[in-house]
Amino acid sequence: MDVYEAIEKRRTIRSFKQGVTDEQLEKIFLAGVKAPSGSNIQPWEFIVIDDPAVIDKIAEIKYEQTLKMTLDNLFLNYPETIEQVFRQKYNPPPPAQGSLKQKQAYRNATVVAVCNRKGHGIGRKSWMNAENAASVWMCIENMMLAATGDGLGMQISIFREEHKIAVESLLGIPNDCELATMLLIGVPAELPREKLEGMTRPAFSWLHRNKFGVRG
Repeated sequence: MDVYEAIEKRRTIRSFKQGVTDEQLEKIFLAGVKAPSGSNIQPWEFIVIDDPAVIDKIAEIKYEQTLKMTLDNLFLNYPETIEQVFRQKYNPPPPAQGSLKQKQAYRNATVVAVCNRKGHGIGRKSWMNAENAASVWMCIENMMLAATGDGLGMQISIFREEHKIAVESLLGIPNDCELATMLLIGVPAELPREKLEGMTRPAFSWLHRNKFGVRG
């Protein structure tokens, strides 16, 4: 499969039959670290997580985050539900099928934490963190294309706010690094979804020439 075919076929996989072999994972890592990085800092670090107890803890944190996001979105769109929540005690929280599916995916895949080494150079300016983060995400894209080329699936599983802090603490990530994302890699248990009409912006609708708003 050439690179253009891999780009076209790449899809997020949310259900896995099993994880990948060490040899497959090494191949994916080596593709990832060939990505460019600002000043050749190569700010990526990886943690392979194969302890079932740790995987379950991370999956539970992800589950809690998704439930919280579901409720936050409900409150944002339907403010009147806030009063209902205060009137009723949700114990446990209302079930979310998508959240449970995310949790199950962790148990059937190879789990990798991708970390970004914060800043570099004199003063460690904030723009250096952004530069390093951009490099790490180019590395992740390489990994996704490599996995696609080998017929494997991958899911990006992002943690935010207190849930990100909880995972960083669980994995012992030092202060000079931060969690970029968790990657779930494995043999797909589902067919890749076709992109529906309207899900992708029309070709070249994002193209400008010389100045924003001047169509090329």
